[in-house]
Amino acid sequence: MVVRKEIQWDLETDVIVLGSGGAALTSAILAHDQGARVTILEKANQVGGTTAFSGGIPWIPMNRYMKDRGVSDSKEEAKELISRLTGGKEPDPALIDVFVDNGWKMIDYLHEHTPVRFSVPRGYGDYYANLPGGKNEGRSLDPQPFSLNDLGEWADKIRRNPIFPPLTLEEGGAADPGDIDFSIVADRMEKNITTMGRALVGSLFKAVLDRGIETYIETPGKELVMNDDGEVIGVRAERNGSNFYIGARKGVVIATGGFEWNKELVRSFLKGQVTHPQSPATNEGDGLIMAMEAGAGLANMGEAWWSPAFVDPTVEYEGRVYNQIDSPARTMANSIIVNSHGKRFANEGSTYMDFPKSFYEYDQVTQTLPNEPPVWLIFDQQLKDRALIVTMSPGEPAPDWVDQADTIRELAEKIGVDPDGLEQTVEKFNKHALNAEDPEFNRGTLHFEQFANRFAGPQANIGPVVKAPFYALPIYYGTLGTNGGPRINEHGQVISVRGKVIPGLYSAGNAAMGILGPAYPGAGGTIGPALTFGYLAGIHSGSAPSREINKDLKTTTTM
Repeated sequence: MVVRKEIQWDLETDVIVLGSGGAALTSAILAHDQGARVTILEKANQVGGTTAFSGGIPWIPMNRYMKDRGVSDSKEEAKELISRLTGGKEPDPALIDVFVDNGWKMIDYLHEHTPVRFSVPRGYGDYYANLPGGKNEGRSLDPQPFSLNDLGEWADKIRRNPIFPPLTLEEGGAADPGDIDFSIVADRMEKNITTMGRALVGSLFKAVLDRGIETYIETPGKELVMNDDGEVIGVRAERNGSNFYIGARKGVVIATGGFEWNKELVRSFLKGQVTHPQSPATNEGDGLIMAMEAGAGLANMGEAWWSPAFVDPTVEYEGRVYNQIDSPARTMANSIIVNSHGKRFANEGSTYMDFPKSFYEYDQVTQTLPNEPPVWLIFDQQLKDRALIVTMSPGEPAPDWVDQADTIRELAEKIGVDPDGLEQTVEKFNKHALNAEDPEFNRGTLHFEQFANRFAGPQANIGPVVKAPFYALPIYYGTLGTNGGPRINEHGQVISVRGKVIPGLYSAGNAAMGILGPAYPGAGGTIGPALTFGYLAGIHSGSAPSREINKDLKTTTTM
């Protein structure tokens, strides 16, 4: 039933921003700079959301940093690549233009009005740079190191990243391992200097503090307050165990992240179970639920930022076993990935967004998903000796949580995979791998896998699995976050199920529909659109006319 409750504001403001990731903070900064009073509400006891958890890299065509590097780009090239990757499955084609036209403007604004700084990591290009419109460098931007000491008492409240050391993308992930200067890590840790997602969030939050924008942590938004005209005029949040009502004269921006940790929403909308999300556990779809209650239309709900998940059961993060974000080892020679039948089913070197799509292949004969995780990374001692695999370093004994055996058959029996199937698969694979060939799945031919192995040639991507002992690691359903949510327009305004703007309601980031649909053109394909539409939502909400919020104050709750 519907219950109507009389309410009284505990706080009045102009714009409420729900969340504190990149989209949220950018929105708050821009709304303030239009003259609005802004209040940020964050559910967790830390600031930064999924952005702080990530590499913090935005993918932005035609940005100032690539121009400074002398890398040319154009709207036509960017759209050509994006259109090739979306295949017409983006929720609103017009928003692709909005993104390309405004992403670089957002980067310019942050550069000119905040401490946020980026650089172009050398040699780090689009994941499909070989396609028309692709670039070998420039669109994925590397956040520059930031001193958390600049945040004062907030320094220890920026969400920690469980895996990235304080190295930039260029210093770490884009560099040859032998070129990494690990003395930088110790120096930065001593000086509280951070990089990647924490650096982006830290520099954005410094801009928030400089503007005096009020931020409440441990204050989750629970319900939107709407008037009888269908306008969003506030939020019911919870603070210190009690209701906390905040009125918003101009608007509410939902930027609360995805719904990957909400099992019911995952079951309702996604194809797979997403048993191992690779994001903060506070991403439970709070914003999505509030938007649906307000009548929002939805789009892109079956999609997510897919990523293979690996697990070292001895590594915990915030009281849970940490779900590792992919592993470069799966693109390297002397390894294969197989299903429970012991069969390969995809090119192991495809992007972390593309590879998990093969998990959902349906077998019409058996009425099963034969590639449903866990699937297995099978590799030999050659790879073990030269590569970091999840948390296993070369030269160290394999830990107890890694299955190993002296023969392929024995390994298959240990992990519950069909022994005959695995033996046949390895034999077939090795026959061609000796010549660095893979006629079955064309391994070694994708731009991404060549890029991941620094274009060392197909022999870096494909090689026989022959040297005992042999090892196996399970790979699970993972996601960096969901990217379905409320429909939005060019201003980040939420569109109702009837196709009308819901006055006063905005959404951005993983809490909104993914404007790129199923596509992920390169590192930062998540954060680039998130920052851009946070920027647009901030401009529009901050400059919106003020509404009367002290008339007929009631909230509607579904019981």
